Amino acid sequence: MGYNIVSIRSDHDTEFVNVKFDEFCVENGICHNFSVSRTPQQNGITERKNRTLEDMVRTMLIDSGVPKSFLAKAVNTAFYLINKYMIRSLLDKTPYEFLNGRKPKLNYLRAFGCKCFALNNGKEALEFDAKSDKGIFLCYSSQSKAYKVYNKKTRYVEESIHVIFDKSHHSSGKDSHDRMIKMVTSQRSMVRL
Repeated sequence: MGYNIVSIRSDHDTEFVNVKFDEFCVENGICHNFSVSRTPQQNGITERKNRTLEDMVRTMLIDSGVPKSFLAKAVNTAFYLINKYMIRSLLDKTPYEFLNGRKPKLNYLRAFGCKCFALNNGKEALEFDAKSDKGIFLCYSSQSKAYKVYNKKTRYVEESIHVIFDKSHHSSGKDSHDRMIKMVTSQRSMVRL
């Protein structure tokens, strides 16, 4: 985006206190500040963001019934929703609005863990085999405009734009979509406090 990071602040946890990260900061001219150990109040914004993220992920996993082995995909989905749809209180805009000058669309959003069918695109299949496999929606692709789906038949996570979502399934219907929008909206009001 053409901006350089001038400084960052982190606590003394091991993920940020290591030689590789120090070298990265020096190479890029970033000043790395540390807060005092075991004082989350010094990292208030970060701690609140982490709490929001944890609450969203917990809610998504419980509501969908998806196994905890898909925790990373739930975190990716929550990050996606936070970065695109949560209003920043000082700007009164979402990050997407701030960067693009328009409100984001909501019509392609799906509930985490909803039942879906992914097209057997390019796979070896006999003439009368099913054209799609049952799957579970997990997250949005960071590389393209596609969905990431756990294919129950192959047991792999696949990216596809050719996905049909089962409207009769409880977690992909209008109620779940409305719950997801309410969750993002309630997180917006929590951030403003």
